[in-house]
Amino acid sequence: MRKHLVVLILLVLLLLPSVTAEDITFQTDQKEYYFLTGENAVIPLTMNNSYDTDISGMMQYSITQEVIQNGYTYSSSNSRSQSYTIPMGNQTIGVNFGTSNDPLILRVSLSFSYTEDDETCEVSLEEISIYFVNNQSQMNNQQDPQQSSSEKITNAEPDPSQQQQPQTPQEKLQNNQMNQDSSALKEQIEQQLEAEQQQQEAFEENLFNNPDFQKYDQELQDQGYELSEKQLDPESNDTGSFNLTYENKQGETASLQGNMEDGELQDVQKQTAEDRQGMMEALNQSETFQQFQEELYSEGFNQTSVSYDQQGNRTTMELTYENEENETATITATFEDKELKDVELSKQENLDPIFWIIPILLGVLLLFVYIFIRYQRKKNATGPLAQRPVKRPFDYRAESRRLLLEAEELYKQGRYKDAYGKAGQSLRLYLSYQYGLQREITNDEVIRFLRSKHHPYTEIKQCFDLCSLVEFAKYTANDRDFSIIRHTVGAVISG
Repeated sequence: MRKHLVVLILLVLLLLPSVTAEDITFQTDQKEYYFLTGENAVIPLTMNNSYDTDISGMMQYSITQEVIQNGYTYSSSNSRSQSYTIPMGNQTIGVNFGTSNDPLILRVSLSFSYTEDDETCEVSLEEISIYFVNNQSQMNNQQDPQQSSSEKITNAEPDPSQQQQPQTPQEKLQNNQMNQDSSALKEQIEQQLEAEQQQQEAFEENLFNNPDFQKYDQELQDQGYELSEKQLDPESNDTGSFNLTYENKQGETASLQGNMEDGELQDVQKQTAEDRQGMMEALNQSETFQQFQEELYSEGFNQTSVSYDQQGNRTTMELTYENEENETATITATFEDKELKDVELSKQENLDPIFWIIPILLGVLLLFVYIFIRYQRKKNATGPLAQRPVKRPFDYRAESRRLLLEAEELYKQGRYKDAYGKAGQSLRLYLSYQYGLQREITNDEVIRFLRSKHHPYTEIKQCFDLCSLVEFAKYTANDRDFSIIRHTVGAVISG
């Protein structure tokens, strides 16, 4: 009997942690996934909610994509956040990251933050890498499970917007749909990737089909140069910047860079090894340059580097020199249409200590004079005739409330961008004065300050993220999210 009792107690002790522990975990069976080009990249994501209720919070993700085409790599990043509810229990959904007809790398980071029992928690999944490859031999799928559980960030005031409330029929329908087809998150990812890739391809096509560009490109090819590297930064299908590198059989390089605006080339700069050699030969024939160089050599300087900076038809060449005392000198030559126009010499020498001690002493003397004058003025201002009106302190809390009320009124009028912007301004103003900064600050500055002081910041960051997404037309305003923002700002201001 006693033996059976001991076994029963041990079983209870083993089961107790799994029963009492309440958290949310994310799990994937691999850290790196490989798919053939043309296949759909579906990643199984297991979410376990051990609470006895559905948990609502903010799902945040970031994606960095590296598109590989014709041996060249293009990179772009994107971050999003959205409200999301995780049903209680265990479920596995397939997150579809779309497909690619070309080699492509996606790096995905995912996190979910929520408030439960007056505490802010966050579950973050390590970065997942997704590779689209051309050949089966390049695939290297290996079981490498990773799991992440929710962690408490810090004690924080409860956020009314994240208190558990019964789901509306619309929310239930939305979450059911998200579980079936991996939600709006999948659609946003696919649309973003597709749009960026299409824009990159369209910009490259428009650039390489531009008659002026083809003229420059042909000139370089006629000189024996072949395109070896290209960096494209499109703003639209026919507007953006480009920086192309060419190389000949001898390993010498040439560059072609500039901008394209509405299909028209602007500020095009072309430079070859022959151009640089020609400018160096012209400089060596300059008497001024010869005198400068002879002077530097006689003082123990040796040439260390040469750099070129081309702006339109104007090129600046800088030759840097250094001696054993680590003193430096620079000869700057200016060319216009490859014709030498000017040569200048500048030196940076280590000054004798007397040259910097004297300014310091003068500065200290001026500081004492300034302090003495201020002391005398303050002393004279303390008499009976020096009564001055007391300036009333700025009531930043009242002003923050006023801005929040103004945001609510703008939202009622349908001016959603202005409403979200005004709500963010209200929150920044309060935090700036509450923590003694007392100046206009950005959202990132607020978060960095709160993090450095170990203050709660998760709800505040979520509020700023939502405001920014709506302000810059990357997210559609809705009543539920604005209610979250209104309650968050109101709770912070009320202290």
